[in-house]
Amino acid sequence: MKRLLPLAAVLLFSAAPGLAADLNENEMFSSPDVVTQAPAAPSFAEGTKSLAFSGELLSAMEDTAVRTSTAGALHSFIVGNAFIDARLKNGVKGFANLEATYDSRASSTTHALREIFFDFNIKRRVYFRTGKQVLQWGRCALWNPTDLVNVERKPFIRKIGYREGAYGLKLHVPFGTAYNVYGFLDTGNAPASEDLGGALKFELLAGGTEMAFSGWAKKSADPVLGYDLSTRAGDIDIVGELSVSKGGNIRKLSLNQGVLAGGENKGWAPRAAVNLSKGFRLGNYNDRLNVSSEFFYNRAGYKNDVFNDPAAYPFATPLVFRDATGALITQAAGTKKDFLLGNSLYNMNSFSRAYGALFVTVGRFLTSDMTLNMNYVRNFNDGTGIVSTGITYRNLSDFTAGFLANVFVGPKNGEYTFSNVKHNLQLTAGIAF
Repeated sequence: MKRLLPLAAVLLFSAAPGLAADLNENEMFSSPDVVTQAPAAPSFAEGTKSLAFSGELLSAMEDTAVRTSTAGALHSFIVGNAFIDARLKNGVKGFANLEATYDSRASSTTHALREIFFDFNIKRRVYFRTGKQVLQWGRCALWNPTDLVNVERKPFIRKIGYREGAYGLKLHVPFGTAYNVYGFLDTGNAPASEDLGGALKFELLAGGTEMAFSGWAKKSADPVLGYDLSTRAGDIDIVGELSVSKGGNIRKLSLNQGVLAGGENKGWAPRAAVNLSKGFRLGNYNDRLNVSSEFFYNRAGYKNDVFNDPAAYPFATPLVFRDATGALITQAAGTKKDFLLGNSLYNMNSFSRAYGALFVTVGRFLTSDMTLNMNYVRNFNDGTGIVSTGITYRNLSDFTAGFLANVFVGPKNGEYTFSNVKHNLQLTAGIAF
């Protein structure tokens, strides 16, 4: 922590005499919204062929402190994204996002093709997108109960890099401005045609309220029905989502005659999320302060603090894994925490039954190029949470810098505290070109 705080102070005060340009800086450090196109992608004239290249480089330094040690863990890495944007005639276009990460501690480079797709249409009436893509499916900021198509959920703590895309074919049929039909055929990891998954959504505008009815189905999974809406009450923006399924496609821990096992949830699994947001005028600027609160109910989630059970139980199926030396280990008994993590039964931010989050953004913080974010997520069942506070700076030359502090709070052995991490500090600097 002491290593990053002086650097953060230099960042804060060196940015103070920055440019006075009027920039739109609503990026949130813990914002789950991820732009799926190159941020600096130029506009193209209709009917012309063109090819554009752009990219981003972001260098990060992280310091993590744990409760069981007085020493921190310093981690430095750099992430680069290359964007290719091709435009052809008649609305045909293609896009690719290639991401590479260099980890200085491991002296290793990894790369991933986050997205690659192309768009085409039939007489400007039916629109298609085929390939690997991140879909805008769901309205809430953090929790999206109706989103069964994306392969990577929205994170609370800022992810450096882009979300992984889902592979398939997206359909959009607009009927004026009042109705829209969306569909997605999920062909990823489908060994045969009967294993394909699909989602369909009908969206309509009723007065000042936009709403949608949706459904998702796959042969090897329980079907899910969904409903979402977006409206306004006075000067408060309201969005919400609801999904219902028998089973919910959720694997859970069960204790049968003293033996830990994993299996599918059998009961009804409704999920609901609602987000309320409001902008406030500060100084001479409207919506300079934005406050957003979000709540999530997960009927299939755990009511009790499963991580806080210290008892050892036999496992129905032993865990097999490799330790730090590479030796093969077989574990036939352990705690519920061991069983959950060993069988990948833990999903962050959707493990328990009830959650809440608060997002506060202050634009033009100290200078017109700086934004302050103060965010908080809480598990209402075990009382643990994460406080995430940071500043971002971006000037007209597309240079960015930021400092983020994530503090894990609440009782020991809860969802956000079982790892014994006290805090994580993150310092970043980057460019877009």
